[in-house]
Amino acid sequence: MNSPRSTKQTVVFYPSLEFVDSEAFLQPLVVTVSFPGPVPQHLIHSEIPIEISITASGEGGVMAPVVHASAWATYHSEPADTLIDVNSPTPAASIMDLSIPFLPLQCTFDPRSTRQWAKLSNDIERWLVDEVDTPHPRWEWGLDAFWMAFVGAFPLFPGRKWRHWNPRIPLEGQFIQGWLSGDEGSSGGEPDGVVSLEHTLSTIWEMFCRHVALFYPFPLISTQ
Repeated sequence: MNSPRSTKQTVVFYPSLEFVDSEAFLQPLVVTVSFPGPVPQHLIHSEIPIEISITASGEGGVMAPVVHASAWATYHSEPADTLIDVNSPTPAASIMDLSIPFLPLQCTFDPRSTRQWAKLSNDIERWLVDEVDTPHPRWEWGLDAFWMAFVGAFPLFPGRKWRHWNPRIPLEGQFIQGWLSGDEGSSGGEPDGVVSLEHTLSTIWEMFCRHVALFYPFPLISTQ
């Protein structure tokens, strides 16, 4: 019996770096995969597996890529000249419409200021409630971003005083669950239950920078 036929196409891409303090991070890649022409009639009722493989070659092989894939639910019949060639110098903004009004952060943003984290958490909260549908990958991303900013505003949460958030935003997500259990740098993770404010905000800022890059492949802080 002959093995099932498969087709494969390989593209090599060199992502840019974003520098945060003394560290450099590879920018996320936005990849679209399209299949020209209709599906053959005999395959219409079949599940067609699509295997996506990402390889960091050479010395970059020490880095582990994280791949998220989801179906483009609506068929878009776009003319060929609107498709993006990864080898062309197309601006990143034309690759994906990112309606994230709270980014980039203002050049005056100070991650050591709980007041600025409070303002950011309000902006993210407003965006989640008013603009993002659930379930949606951006909702999950925004939910974690909100809780990071919220904890930046109230580093002793759930202790001491903190503001009430919109009831449509659940106390869920990888970050906040880890924070409440003491796994994300909260005071509960220290033997004496004491963590300096500076250390807490520094930890949250580092996590926020990494998290934002998952959906926002642009400089995090405005230069203007």
